[in-house]
Amino acid sequence: MRLGRFQLNHISDGSIRLDGGAVFGIVPRVLWERKLRPDDRNRVRLGLNCLLIRTPHEAILVDTGAGRKYSPKEQDIYGVGGEPDVVARLARLGMEPGDVDLVINTHLHFDHCGGNTRREGAAVAPNFPNATYIVAREDYLTATGRNERTAVSYRSENWAPLQESNQLRLVEGEQEIVPGVSLVHTPGHTPGHHSVKVRSGGETVFFLGDLCATTAHVPLPWIMGYDLFPLTTLETRKRIYARAAAEKWLLLFDHDPDVVAGVMSRQEGRYVVEPVPWED
Repeated sequence: MRLGRFQLNHISDGSIRLDGGAVFGIVPRVLWERKLRPDDRNRVRLGLNCLLIRTPHEAILVDTGAGRKYSPKEQDIYGVGGEPDVVARLARLGMEPGDVDLVINTHLHFDHCGGNTRREGAAVAPNFPNATYIVAREDYLTATGRNERTAVSYRSENWAPLQESNQLRLVEGEQEIVPGVSLVHTPGHTPGHHSVKVRSGGETVFFLGDLCATTAHVPLPWIMGYDLFPLTTLETRKRIYARAAAEKWLLLFDHDPDVVAGVMSRQEGRYVVEPVPWED
């Protein structure tokens, strides 16, 4: 889609399957299974939706999906690897990995930054050789200081090679990365989690990241079990939802397998989203 001076594209890294109970936290299965049907292993299929922003001067990729650096056992557990990855999807737009100037990771969970790097034999190398990778310092500290509860979500192979190649840039707080593209601190899922706000031509697109993973998660208390600070997520949602509804932002959902984008409104005391068609 066109957004003022920018061209935006939905870039899919395929899908992943995660345990439905973890995806929906305290929400009972009898409720959430109406939204996302689990398989016989209690897993729900989630999209790995990324965003390509092309300004007059830069090509910016927001998140890189789960990537393809998985053992056969991990591929079976997570259901990853059977679909075209981010690089293949970019190729369909006529883009090479070297054409990407900036990569923004909303956070460093493996399903959002796994495509940062790729395997080359026994080594791991940056997937986008000319890009600067932008990560919140607070999120980096959470990832590198992982504990027994959080360790499964973080894999150093997704960021360590970027440090070795001097491509990793740690940023503090909210800031405009390039004119019209800003990081918005949306903590709760992780302490340093960022969403990305794109504004041009008087319109706003907001990439939620895991602040609200799917349209099924729009109700305020429907918070993932993966969130480290769910009450912080709740307060962050209230703040962001109010602005999104009032200003008619186009919201992008990073994990919805069917709905990429939608517009939020408040109806009868609750927030709802009207899907907006978005073709790949």
